[in-house]
Amino acid sequence: MASLHVPGLGSSAMTLYSPNLEVVDLSIFRRGNTVFSETFHSGLNIIRGENSSGKSTIMDFIFFGLGGDLLDHQWRESALLCDTVTMGVKLNGKDVTLQRDVEQKSSQPMRIFFGPSDEALKSGASGWERYSFRRGKSESFSQVMFRLLGLPEVQYGEANTKITINQVLRLLYSDQLSSVEKIFRSQPFDDAITRQTVGHLLLGAFSEEYYAAKLNLKAYEAEMKDVSARIKTLIRIHGREGHPLTEDWLNEEYRTLQKELDDLNGQIEKTEEQVFSAQFEDRLSLNDQEATYARVKSLQADIGKIKEELDFLELEASDSVEFIASLTKKLDALHESKMVVDELNSLQFEFCPACFAPIHGSEVEGACSLCKQASDQSHVKERALRLINEYARQRQSSIDLQADRQRRISDLKTQLTKVTELWEQAGRHYTVSLRSPTTELRTRLRSLNREVGYAQRKLEELAARKSAVAELKEAQRQRDALQRKIDDARSIIETTERRDRDQISKARRYIELEVLEFLRNDLERQSTFKNADTVDFDFDGDRISVNGESFFSASSMAYLRNSFIASFAVAAANQASFSHPRFLLMDTVEDKGMEPDRSKNFQRLLYNKSSSSKSPNQMIIATSMIAPELDVPEITVGDFYTHQNRTLRLSNA
Repeated sequence: MASLHVPGLGSSAMTLYSPNLEVVDLSIFRRGNTVFSETFHSGLNIIRGENSSGKSTIMDFIFFGLGGDLLDHQWRESALLCDTVTMGVKLNGKDVTLQRDVEQKSSQPMRIFFGPSDEALKSGASGWERYSFRRGKSESFSQVMFRLLGLPEVQYGEANTKITINQVLRLLYSDQLSSVEKIFRSQPFDDAITRQTVGHLLLGAFSEEYYAAKLNLKAYEAEMKDVSARIKTLIRIHGREGHPLTEDWLNEEYRTLQKELDDLNGQIEKTEEQVFSAQFEDRLSLNDQEATYARVKSLQADIGKIKEELDFLELEASDSVEFIASLTKKLDALHESKMVVDELNSLQFEFCPACFAPIHGSEVEGACSLCKQASDQSHVKERALRLINEYARQRQSSIDLQADRQRRISDLKTQLTKVTELWEQAGRHYTVSLRSPTTELRTRLRSLNREVGYAQRKLEELAARKSAVAELKEAQRQRDALQRKIDDARSIIETTERRDRDQISKARRYIELEVLEFLRNDLERQSTFKNADTVDFDFDGDRISVNGESFFSASSMAYLRNSFIASFAVAAANQASFSHPRFLLMDTVEDKGMEPDRSKNFQRLLYNKSSSSKSPNQMIIATSMIAPELDVPEITVGDFYTHQNRTLRLSNA
């Protein structure tokens, strides 16, 4: 049987491992009246009371308040009489308040206040931001919570589904309605790939760098597909059989045609000399001059419009680069300032750093130990959180706009090349038309001018091809740049996957060792537990086995599941490499006929492991048979609830 270790007040301070989730307080309202309001603390929290006194209802409210999804048939009758649940939490030590409305349908949205709950409840409707359950045109609350917890937005499966906070909580909440044979809290349409992705995420795989590379690789490959298709189309449409579509070939064709055009113009000049020497008085037709001049003016106007739009977009792109860089610096500065505020706030000076005279304490609570001025760091943290969230959204939006802007710039440059070449050709044609009079009386001149027109059209076709060559060259440059980015992203992914495999293996071993301790320190009710050598667990298969066995008595299965959920949290509280939020909810410490002594023994083990961990952690459990030495205000939450004194005081509302 486990003995109880109660750490002294002078125990060394813990190091906060992130991600780290802690419930600070929970308030439940009905018709504007408070029907439940209690505070929680770091470490083990025990909600105790008689069976059917409403403990499980509170556990479900905690799950729901944190972002868990309750289906219409999973709501308890008394819970549906309530209107709103408000929860103060710490996400990596930052105070945030979460609020959701109680309705008998799934996927409820959430309101978030970036500050502690006492400020949130005083603020009325101001200061709250509403987020949906699922990601759509706007952010979901899972995205905000993941950002504040420092968790990557993991995508998985062919549909590129993103992990939500609800999926994470399924591995942190051991509830009474789920099968004791399963690791995860039950939900409809469950699938193995979701469970495995969540499990590996919490084990410490899927770093921000890894998922950034995964997302970038997908975008690069999609862009590479488009660029390659564009290259093939350009070659097919503008290339000639036996001739590659290159600048060298194009220039050679251009020189050949220009020589042909020069020869024709020379013949026209000689013919005109003959006309003038024969003293013909036929007047030059101005039709060709007027038409050519009109085309020159039209093309020149097109060039002006394109350049104007191009200059505007390039100026915007330049400004956007500086704006994105500015937002990035602001985000970095905000994160750094948050750390500096936290560090400076904890400093207590005993002697003046200038003259070394003793410093006496201030009578003002929360005042600076040096200057004695009142200081409210919570407002500083709240503003920092709001700005971090807002700047992150602005930065991503600016990056997306910049990508669209760069694509438009590339298209305009290609268009400018084409129109400029057409304008130059039209200008040359106009110059020739000014000095090459054409008489309608001479068949020779008409024939020569038709040949000039034909050669001119071929030059215009080459101008179009010149535009295509420029576009092809740009596309090939983009293809080569994308290939380098793809190679870099793949390198990051391969390196990270090797690291992840090593991390997953180590993390699984840490959990196994913790589970073995729980099993070997169990009361002598299951011989396999006392003689346990190996513990294996499959997230995708949703099962646990001990020494290769997976089936035990109902109470032993409940003990095994509890041991696994607890061991995951304990291992994470002792190893910084985990991405588990060092938090658990457990409503099954006496499930499936668990005898009192066995349950109390487990509670003692849980308390000792939680209190001796390296990092702050939080474990919230519910029981009707609390171990006597744990029945103290420092560990328990609220009253000992009975049928007369239930958790939800609905009669007051």
